[in-house]
Amino acid sequence: MSRGREIELLRADVLYYRDRVALLRAKLYRWGEGSNPHLRELEAELERAEQRLRAARPRADL
Repeated sequence: MSRGREIELLRADVLYYRDRVALLRAKLYRWGEGSNPHLRELEAELERAEQRLRAARPRADL
């Protein structure tokens, strides 16, 4: 897989998790609830996806 394609897939993962976190936060706000385990799990997945993307970007510059 080319590096450009790898970065594109990693960026798609980040966007996917950002959307999921935003949607769940909106639902929880609507229901008058705070954080819950599922939201924390999604936030952790988002952080890992962002870390993978940051780690891949310097390699793409080579």
